[in-house]
Amino acid sequence: MNTVDLHTLAQELSSQDIPLPPSKEAIDTLITSLRELLFPHTKRNAETGTIQLEWIQHELAKLIADAMAVAEQGDHSQKAEEITNAFLASLPQIQDMARRDVEAALKGDPAAKSPTEVIAYYPGFFAILVNRIAHTLHSMGVPFIPRGMTEFAHSRTGIDIHPGATIGKGFFIDHGTGVVIGETTEIGEDVILYQGVTLGALSFRHDENGKVIREAKRRHPKLEDRVTIYANATVLGGDTIIGHDSIVGSSVWLTESIEPYSKVGMKPPEVRMKKRETT
Repeated sequence: MNTVDLHTLAQELSSQDIPLPPSKEAIDTLITSLRELLFPHTKRNAETGTIQLEWIQHELAKLIADAMAVAEQGDHSQKAEEITNAFLASLPQIQDMARRDVEAALKGDPAAKSPTEVIAYYPGFFAILVNRIAHTLHSMGVPFIPRGMTEFAHSRTGIDIHPGATIGKGFFIDHGTGVVIGETTEIGEDVILYQGVTLGALSFRHDENGKVIREAKRRHPKLEDRVTIYANATVLGGDTIIGHDSIVGSSVWLTESIEPYSKVGMKPPEVRMKKRETT
């Protein structure tokens, strides 16, 4: 029986190491603390807001510095502190946007009995709240952490929103499972999506080496204000604009723009009924 030189094997494996960004657990803990800070009645301990803010400030600055060091070697602690302070200053705006999302859920879902119910239990609200936090950091140039945040929400809710997506006030996702919103999607105010909706990109162009050509333009749809898209509809392409006050029906496949106040639906399938024979 041949023996394995474990030391040599370990050296070989470690030579293939890829630097890792901040841990999933650290990002998950940060999201939980930010949620408790923005909506204090969800807190499970007696920390004051000031103490919690101090912890978030310290932890976020460390995570950002670590993430930036993975993306580009060097000491990024000063830049990380600047970004952290700018992010903390944006929290009142994030909170205001989130409150509008709560109102949208109460307006859009007759089953929603109170703001507390929406904040504590609605998967759509949780995914949107996490995205608003992640999008703010993403727009500040923070690497890795925004995507880690939205993947945390994705794993908990089944809702996949890229942190680059731009989302207006009063956004409501009903049920939510299977919703996909791509990186360059633009969503206006008071938009409603139902489960299974995809706001995606068309196929990408490739260079002569087969690599995807990353172009600096919108690849995903734009939804104007007060658009409703029902379950399992698919809207694709950066040139696709859904005009304001439009409705897209269930299971629609759409790759072209529609005018404001439009209604788009599928032709109903033929339903065949046959009475069972009894014996």
